[in-house]
Amino acid sequence: MKKIRNVILLITIVIALTISGYMYKCYQMYETYQNQTSIVTLMEETMHKENFVPFDALPDSLVKATIAIEDRRYYIHGGVDFIGVLRAIVSQVDDDFLKSGGSTITQQTAKNLYHMYESSLLTKGCQMWMAWELEKNYTKEEIFAVYVNIINYGDNNQGIYEAATNYFNVLPYQLSMEQSTILAGIPNLPGYYQLSDHYQNAKQRQYNVLVCMEDSGYITKDETKTFLLRDIVQ
Repeated sequence: MKKIRNVILLITIVIALTISGYMYKCYQMYETYQNQTSIVTLMEETMHKENFVPFDALPDSLVKATIAIEDRRYYIHGGVDFIGVLRAIVSQVDDDFLKSGGSTITQQTAKNLYHMYESSLLTKGCQMWMAWELEKNYTKEEIFAVYVNIINYGDNNQGIYEAATNYFNVLPYQLSMEQSTILAGIPNLPGYYQLSDHYQNAKQRQYNVLVCMEDSGYITKDETKTFLLRDIVQ
């Protein structure tokens, strides 16, 4: 029995040291990025750009649709959703789980601010440190607004202002539920869901968005069917 306890203790120590070493390397990468340009500086520059759309000018439908499909625990976690990380790990080895990346909206904001498109364990860990820095300095609403202003909505539309005006000829606050839910699904794979040449893919993704909204309690099952059938063009 004592031998088993010692083995368990040794394994625990090895795991703890491995995680500590990994997080330290990630922090070093994080510091390198901060020394070049701080994440606060990038946030401020983004929020002062022309056509930046603040949170209070975003339609509730877009906010709920985006959170439901991308990060349903957004208002609960502190930048990193460890439940989501665990689910993402399981989804890679269990085909019964919906494939998931595990990154939160906060982490994706950091990723896009620094154009960190290489997907590696080191960059993922670095983005965790960046996410914690964002959550320390900004509100959830400010982070969310920056997120939708910098992500790719396909067809060369960078940010929600370009997506709303170029796709539908409306300002972001005028987006309908149908338009919001189809836009919320595009950033996952912009080239695959962009409306110019992959409209049917986008409609299938819109269905996923609506189901996630339904699961989150934002809409009912009947509303899911109604919104899916409506034309996205007003």
